[in-house]
Amino acid sequence: MASQSPGKALLSAQDVSKHFGAQAVLAGVSLTIHENDRIGLIGRNGSGKSTLLRILAGSMKPDAGFTTRAQGLRVALLDQHCTLRLEQTVAVALEAATATQRDLVRQWRDLHDRLAGAHGDCRETEELRGECETLQHRIDALHAWNLDVEIKRIADALRLPLLRQTLNTLSGGELRRVDLAAKLLEHPDVLLLDEPTNHIDTDSVAWIERFLETYEGACILVTHDRYFLDRVTNRIVELSNSAVYSYPGNYERFLEYKANLEEVQARTEANRQALIKRELAWYRRMPKARGTKAKARIDRLRETMELGPPPPDKRFAFAIPEPERLGKDILEARLLTHGYEGRVLFKHFSLLMQKGMRVGIVGPNGCGKSTLLRVLMGREAPQAGEVLIGQSTRFLYVDQTLADMDPELTVLDFVSEGRRHVDVGKQRIHVPSYLESFLFDKSCVEMPVGRLSGGERRRVDLAKKLLRGGNFLVLDEPTNDLDLYTLRVLEETVECFGGCALIVSHDRYLLNRLCTHMLVFEADGNVVQIAGNFNDYMLYCDRKRTSEKQARQAAQRRKPAGAPTPPKPRPGLSYHEKRELETMEDVIRAAEMQLNAIQEQVSAPDFYEQPYTHTQAVLQALEAARAEVEGLYERWQYLEGKRS
Repeated sequence: MASQSPGKALLSAQDVSKHFGAQAVLAGVSLTIHENDRIGLIGRNGSGKSTLLRILAGSMKPDAGFTTRAQGLRVALLDQHCTLRLEQTVAVALEAATATQRDLVRQWRDLHDRLAGAHGDCRETEELRGECETLQHRIDALHAWNLDVEIKRIADALRLPLLRQTLNTLSGGELRRVDLAAKLLEHPDVLLLDEPTNHIDTDSVAWIERFLETYEGACILVTHDRYFLDRVTNRIVELSNSAVYSYPGNYERFLEYKANLEEVQARTEANRQALIKRELAWYRRMPKARGTKAKARIDRLRETMELGPPPPDKRFAFAIPEPERLGKDILEARLLTHGYEGRVLFKHFSLLMQKGMRVGIVGPNGCGKSTLLRVLMGREAPQAGEVLIGQSTRFLYVDQTLADMDPELTVLDFVSEGRRHVDVGKQRIHVPSYLESFLFDKSCVEMPVGRLSGGERRRVDLAKKLLRGGNFLVLDEPTNDLDLYTLRVLEETVECFGGCALIVSHDRYLLNRLCTHMLVFEADGNVVQIAGNFNDYMLYCDRKRTSEKQARQAAQRRKPAGAPTPPKPRPGLSYHEKRELETMEDVIRAAEMQLNAIQEQVSAPDFYEQPYTHTQAVLQALEAARAEVEGLYERWQYLEGKRS
C-alpha cells in the first residue's frame, strides 16, 4: 500500500512502561497514531505488543506514562481474549456493535421530522437543517443507513455461524470471527486488531484486506500474515528490547530497511574495532602521556571501548529429532469417505505420499481438514475406504490446541516432566539445551508457564510436541500466535526436514514457501489435488472462474433472439426499482426460508442413504438457493445505495 502523509494525531502513548512482576514488558515506549495510519505492529513473542494495544485502547493502565486521544475519539480493540457477553446470540452481539450508528439514525429522523414540521422561524429552520446535514455526514461516514444489510454482508464474508446461536455454544474459532465482525461493524475512528487473521480462512482474509484498504479510520494490527502486512500497512512499528522503532512503508519495505540497518551497524562496528586497534597500538608505543591532547585521545579510546557493539539478535532453531528414515511405503489413502451425522466431509479421496512431498491443505473453516489429518494418521476410522501406513512411518503431530498448562509448572517441568535428558529413538537429548534453541535460556527454563505471553506459551507447547520426534510432520494450523521471527525459523526447519509433511494452514506465505502439492476442499465433499504451492492453487481458481464465466456467456448466447435486454441504469430509482425495493425484504425472507428448508433436508441423518441422483439434485438446489440469497442481498444493497 502506498505511503501517505500523516494526518491529524488521533491517539498516542507517551513514555509508557508496564511490568508484570519483576519483568519489564514496556519501558518508556511512545507511539502516535495518525488519521491515515495503517500500522503493522511486530516484535518477538513477549515483547509487549498485546500489552501496548490494551494500553492504547484504555483497557489496561500503564505503570508509568500516559495516553492522549482526540476529543470524541471512538476506539475498538479486538483482543486475543473475547470480550463479548457469552450468554447473548450472534445476532444480538452484532446489533449491539451498531448501537452508536442506530442512535445517530434515530436522531437524524427526529430532527428530520422536526424540520418538516417547522413553521415561521427561519433561524430555527436553518439550525435544524445544519444539524441534519452534520448528522447525515456522520451517518454516511459510518455506513449506517443500511445496517441490517451491512450485518448480513459481513456475516457472510467472515462465514459466521447462524445468527440465532448463542456465543457460549460456539467453538473458539467461531467466537473469534463473531468478535472480529462486531469490531468491524462498530466502524471506530481507530481499529486495534490483535491477530485478526487467526482462525480465518483464506477467502475471508482476502475480504478483510479489501475492507481495511478502503477503511476511513486508522488501524493498528498485530499479525503474522506477511501478505496481509504487505497489502494493508503503510507503516511498520517494531517493538524490540522494550523500545519502539518506526519504518515507513509495508512489510517488504521494512525488511529492506532492516537489511540496510544491519549492514550499516556491521560497518560501524568494523570501523569501531579498527579504531580501537589503532589507538591501542599508539597507546602501547607511546611513553606515559602527560599532555592535554594525549589525555583527550586516551579518553576517546575509553569511550569507544565502553560504547560496545550493538546488542546481538538472539538466534534460535527448532530441533526435530528423527527416529529413523522413511521407508519406500510411506502413506496411501484409497477412496476415503467420511463425515458426521449425515454430513459428508470428504468422499472418494485418494492420496499417495512419496519422499519429499509437503502437502498443504486449505478450505473453509469446518470443512473437515483436521478430520482428514486424523483419518490419515489412523487415529479415526473412515466410513469407507482404507489407509495404508508404512512400517517405518512415525507421525509427529502438532495440533492447533494448546495442551493443558498448569500455570505453576516451570517450563522444564511442562516440557519434560522435570527430566534433564530425554531419549528419542537412538538420540539422547539434553532438555535445557534443547529449550535454549527455542529462546528459553537458563533463567526462563525455571519460570512458571503462567508468566509467559500467549506467543511464548505457543512456542513452549511447540517445543514439547516436537520433542516426541518423527519422520512425517503433521501440522494443524501451526502459525497461530507465533511471531514473525519464530514463523521464519519454523519454515526453515520444515524446509530442511528430511521426511514428509501435511500442513493445514491459512498462511499463504508459508504455503507458497513450503508446499510441493495442495489439497483443496470444495463443495459437496470434493477434495481437489494440485501439484504446486498456493500460487498454483490461485491460478487453478482463476482458470475455474474463467471457465464458469465462459459457460454462462455461452448459455446467454443460446437464449432466444427475442429475449429482452436489460435497460441501462439511470441516476436515482426508477418506478419499477422503487416497487422492487418495497418488496425486497419479503422476497429475501421467502428465499431464506426456501434455503433453510433445503438445508434441513441435507442435514437429515438419512439424506445420503437416498439414491445418488436425488441427493445430487438436492445439493445443486442448495447451491442455487445460496446463490439466489447472496444475489438478493447484493441487489438490496445496490438499490438502497442508489436511493441514498
